[in-house]
Amino acid sequence: MKSILTPNLPQFWENLYIEGKDDWTLGIAAPPLLDFIKSPLCPKNGDVMVMAAGKGFCAEAWAKHGYNTVAVDFCPTAVDYMELIADNYDNFSILNMDIFSLSPFDEKKCGKKFDIIYDYCGFNAIHPGRRDECVEVWYKMLKDDGLMVGFFGPLSDKGREGQEAFPPYSISRSELEVRFKGIFNIEEKIMPKNSVKARAGKEEIWLLRKVL
Repeated sequence: MKSILTPNLPQFWENLYIEGKDDWTLGIAAPPLLDFIKSPLCPKNGDVMVMAAGKGFCAEAWAKHGYNTVAVDFCPTAVDYMELIADNYDNFSILNMDIFSLSPFDEKKCGKKFDIIYDYCGFNAIHPGRRDECVEVWYKMLKDDGLMVGFFGPLSDKGREGQEAFPPYSISRSELEVRFKGIFNIEEKIMPKNSVKARAGKEEIWLLRKVL
């Protein structure tokens, strides 16, 4: 019997890269991220973790702007690509591992907390059955005064029709609010002004703070 691959497994993503079906890869840092980094809402320094970093274009943007950046992914193609980028920066490191294995207390699993955690559609790529677990990972890896920066898309109550420029799943604003309740306070919601064409009007930046 043929085994069924799910987004929980690195081979699922590796196959998409091999087949050229990584439609979510922009080849550049997301333009709204570059605007956000320059905005007064973004802390001006600190340690940043980029989860489900893909080929690392957004992680590179953080490093280029002076942040100590750790990018996490478990897909071989993504990690290999990021290693080429990281060679150009002293403040860019890579963790080749499943985000669900991260620990702020185990040196082999990162071993630290962060001032900023950045997620660009990685949350949407996670099977809905593991999304609460992902929120818990954000919480434990973020410093108590840290900022969670989530780019969520496609934000839709109608599923994925016409949403090919994003990872496999959609999400709704109401689902996000339910999953964050009692864990993160929603500090700000931002509608980007310069999303790439395929994502315009379908993504938002949410800034979250831990409930202590």
